[in-house]
Amino acid sequence: MTSYESSDVIEFALNKRHLPRSQVEAIPDVEDDDDESSSVNASSLRANFLPPASEFADFDAASVTRYGSFRDQSPFFSPVFAHLPSMRPEKLHVASPEAQNLRRKLMRGSNVLIVQGGYAGKKFIYQRLMSLGVNIYMLDGPGSIWRRVAEEGGIAEFIELDFTEYDTLFERAMEAIIDASLEGKFDAVTTYYEDAVPLAARIATALGVQTNSVDACDKARNKRKTREVMAASGLPVPRFRRVLSVEDVPAACDYVGFPVILKPVFGAASLGVTKAQSMEDAVSAYKKLFGTLVVDEDTIWAQGTEMIVEEFYDGDEFDVDILLSEGMVVYAKVSDNWACCEPFFMETGTNCPSSYPEDKQHALMKLAIDSTLALGFRYGCFHVECRYTKRGPRLIEVNARMGGVSVRDANLIAWGVDLVEEHCMAALKIPIRPYLPREPLKFMAESAINAPYTGTLNDDDWLGFARESKLVHKINYLRAKGDAVVGPEDGLPDWIGEIIVVSEQSTEEAVQEIRRIIEKVRVPISPAVPGSERPFFFPSSSHPFC
Repeated sequence: MTSYESSDVIEFALNKRHLPRSQVEAIPDVEDDDDESSSVNASSLRANFLPPASEFADFDAASVTRYGSFRDQSPFFSPVFAHLPSMRPEKLHVASPEAQNLRRKLMRGSNVLIVQGGYAGKKFIYQRLMSLGVNIYMLDGPGSIWRRVAEEGGIAEFIELDFTEYDTLFERAMEAIIDASLEGKFDAVTTYYEDAVPLAARIATALGVQTNSVDACDKARNKRKTREVMAASGLPVPRFRRVLSVEDVPAACDYVGFPVILKPVFGAASLGVTKAQSMEDAVSAYKKLFGTLVVDEDTIWAQGTEMIVEEFYDGDEFDVDILLSEGMVVYAKVSDNWACCEPFFMETGTNCPSSYPEDKQHALMKLAIDSTLALGFRYGCFHVECRYTKRGPRLIEVNARMGGVSVRDANLIAWGVDLVEEHCMAALKIPIRPYLPREPLKFMAESAINAPYTGTLNDDDWLGFARESKLVHKINYLRAKGDAVVGPEDGLPDWIGEIIVVSEQSTEEAVQEIRRIIEKVRVPISPAVPGSERPFFFPSSSHPFC
């Protein structure tokens, strides 16, 4: 599969959940001069910035006994603080370009364990961190592309682990780290991949470099537990019921009331999310979805196949990207999501900054922030999905990691904030304070193009003509010529391409340019069933097009 950016061709093996990204900014040299009048010894910086490791309350007694010894070792001198032998710690609690340069210098030489690198399209993340001087250690499966990346010098080291046996995953992960003699090596343990959030929290805690608690990560990873926490905190939640088998579906639907949403509690990127208008539809959807929750096809289902039936929310959908530092919200911005092609909820596009009324944006941000803090999070990047309904803002889910698809691009283009580096800094316990412009830098719109029907892709450059537009920023192909693709008539539709447009004038200009391009595209799919052809779905009657 191929991703195009300008005239360069980069080979990436992609899956249907995510897309590749790359935007790299020049980083100042470590040797650049700093404020020589500062006089704080570097060894004190760890005490200033790294709070004591939290207790093992999230683990059973056996885990405490087996791994607790790591926490009793004398603290090693962290490379995070080796680059600034003298400075005033308060200088890092400032939102300025100068303070950001200091934070970047602190990252140089740090050792960070990444739990599951994910699909190859996330390569831009690790390239960015490596450019910042971070040494990346990758814990991933035997078939992972990251082994080859490590062999080629793209990351510091690869640690192999089978992720399919979830019940023993944590213990085997610790054994792999110990066998590699790396248990005292890491300054941070984190992930940019949804599937790995709970495991990363467990490993970090066991190694004494915890950022967010296991309990918080588990509650966010499980959509049912998220709703239970919100209800206990007095936050609005939909009516919902747990579903463990097809026999549970009728009672759950009777309690919730139609229309309903059926979703796996451990899903990601809209996988398995389906709307049902009747009992027959709901039972049929459950049977169809349950048959797709196969660990061999996606290890995310090793965490469980429980589902929930919940109330359908009307209204417009939004993403709120949040950065937390020591429990403080230091960044929150809203992006508009375009209407999905129902009954599935695959994304069709987004724009940033939001063009929604400011008072409603503030209400969305408040709910997103309240929900994230209620779950117990304190550090890092969070991608929160919400709807603004006739009853006000309502949460869909809190993702305890940086968002996929075009999320990093959106925040970097519109606001100049790189979520990749900010999340890593937070994991390293470096105080983050992103510097924000008063007005958006540029206006970004992105369309994630879904297969409109099932068939075989018959072209490898079907968006090529769009490069003639001066506003086109990126074109990504997510399926190659000859690939079979699934349309909505046969299940969750495949993403086959993506286009990002950037305007210096307005969101409206960017959106209209994408519309103009997609209206000219010939669908590059030979139908599996003649007569099933239909055009691409492009929303025209809901926000932001109303």
